[in-house]
Amino acid sequence: MSLTDCDRSSFSLPLLLDGATGTRYMAAGMPSGICVEKWACEHPEVVRRVISSYVQAGSDIVYAPTFLANAGNLKNYGLSEQVVQLNTEIIGFAKQAVGSHPVKIAGDMSTTGLICEPFGDTEFLHLIGIYAEQAMALKEAGADLLAIETMSSLAECRAAVIASRQTGLPIFVTITVDKAGRTLWGDDVLVCLVVLQGMGISAFGLNCSEGPQDMLPLFERISPYAKVPLIAKPNAGNPPLTPVQFSQKCRELMQKGVSIIGGCCGTDEQYIKALRHMINSFDIEQIKIQPADVDILAAGRELYYLDDDLEYSQPVTCSVDMADALLDACEESCDAVLVHLDTPDDGYQFSLNAHMVDMPVAFESESLEALDNALLHFNGKALVTSTYCQLDREEIQPVAKKYGAVVL
Repeated sequence: MSLTDCDRSSFSLPLLLDGATGTRYMAAGMPSGICVEKWACEHPEVVRRVISSYVQAGSDIVYAPTFLANAGNLKNYGLSEQVVQLNTEIIGFAKQAVGSHPVKIAGDMSTTGLICEPFGDTEFLHLIGIYAEQAMALKEAGADLLAIETMSSLAECRAAVIASRQTGLPIFVTITVDKAGRTLWGDDVLVCLVVLQGMGISAFGLNCSEGPQDMLPLFERISPYAKVPLIAKPNAGNPPLTPVQFSQKCRELMQKGVSIIGGCCGTDEQYIKALRHMINSFDIEQIKIQPADVDILAAGRELYYLDDDLEYSQPVTCSVDMADALLDACEESCDAVLVHLDTPDDGYQFSLNAHMVDMPVAFESESLEALDNALLHFNGKALVTSTYCQLDREEIQPVAKKYGAVVL
């Protein structure tokens, strides 16, 4: 498996990422409770030293410390107008640290700290706008790819991916989960993989919350379903593993299908050196994961397997007050709830009630604009049926493809 030409990457797999940043900065004197990105801009020598240590250790890709440099998070420090400035300066420090080495720079992106509707006050489109501002700033500053990491919400992941696609850069996404494979918001790791790889990301995986040993069963579960390279960026473990122990456990992750690997909290350049040594002797061509030969849908934070004899509910019309109609549809003897769309606003109205649905969702519409907006807002992998409308499958397919939907 390799990254595609459209990813504009000169690397072949496996790839070695870098190690921790935040813990390194704290060791260098960064106080707690401050804006890390602002501190980084005020201490460029620390940024360059940390990145350079990973370059020298053998990383193929280093993450520029632009982690929370988005308007949502920066607003907490009165810095929401400095998104472009902070991202541009930090990418500049990373480029200085990399120098002439053939190492790629990832613009790092993470959570905004905002909660999307219907559970919070932030509109999904506003969330996309926040990520789009940072993603474009990173691209224009010279980032080679975008790394969306330490994510705990599938909705926020989707917003970041939709925004980042506009740059044309490769997109890596890693989420943070517990030992059961659930994010803080309850999203399952396999659901996240299925949804996000359908949206065109370049690689998917896990970072931060667990050590390599605890990640093993999670990668064993998701590897058969992966159509993109898998990433592991585990922490050093609890209690912390030595660099050699860490690299040995990461070798087991690669045997489970991981092909892009690095370290998170508690790791440093010694861990990356040990990983480099391990990767140099690892034959990734010998790893053969049997793919799961099934089509999957995702809704209500769960997975559903698609079969040939799908039965739909009676069509549900979208409205502000549609919760009861959705609950009634879920109680029918059917395989999927069929949602009828007349206008673009219908998709938005459905998104505010979609958490009521605990089964696959299918959309039907005579309007491509309505269909596009519904798929944009739907936090899962949906069906689109052309059986009951006059739109041709060829018209529907490009719209569905943007969001990983299945057209029947």
